[in-house]
Amino acid sequence: MSRNTSKRNHIKEGRKEIIAPLYKRGWSIAKIAEEVRTRMNTTCSTRTVWNDINELLDEWRAARIQDVDQRLQLELERIDDAVCELWEQWDKSKEDWVREYNKRVGVPVPAGEGQGGGEATEIVTVKRENKSENVIGLGNPAYMAEIRQQLAERRKLLGLYAATKTEVTGKDGTPLIPAEKMSEDEIKAEIERIKASRSH
Repeated sequence: MSRNTSKRNHIKEGRKEIIAPLYKRGWSIAKIAEEVRTRMNTTCSTRTVWNDINELLDEWRAARIQDVDQRLQLELERIDDAVCELWEQWDKSKEDWVREYNKRVGVPVPAGEGQGGGEATEIVTVKRENKSENVIGLGNPAYMAEIRQQLAERRKLLGLYAATKTEVTGKDGTPLIPAEKMSEDEIKAEIERIKASRSH
């Protein structure tokens, strides 16, 4: 490789280091070209920027293809962890519990000389009231809604919601139920299936 070719490649990589973050932020090609000219103190046409952007897109696309399986697995693991934790919280929200009320009644009494020569006061507690109430746990619906949302995201990642009409079935050919319409028992079965698949 000649010295001129090496220098051109070095300059191009420098341009791409500037272009990449600006393009991700949504800057126009003209504005990016102007920024490159300012930072590198050199000429740079919008055509050059456009070519560099296309190269960056190809590089990013290739990187995604290479590690898509790892990223997909990571996202699925995150969703599975979230679903298991949410399910535990859902079960806890169905438990009965005791709500405690603590109330203090106080009266002001003189506390001696205050700043500025005035008489200061303080509050002295004269009565305490402690009450308790048994609360029946009916289950916090927010947990169930989030579980359904996480399961829907999981199915999207796995490509189970096709854009076109496709016959997609669950285990043993049974219909695949949208996560939003799953009952508590169906969600529980799905979570158990996820746990079982992760134990292997």
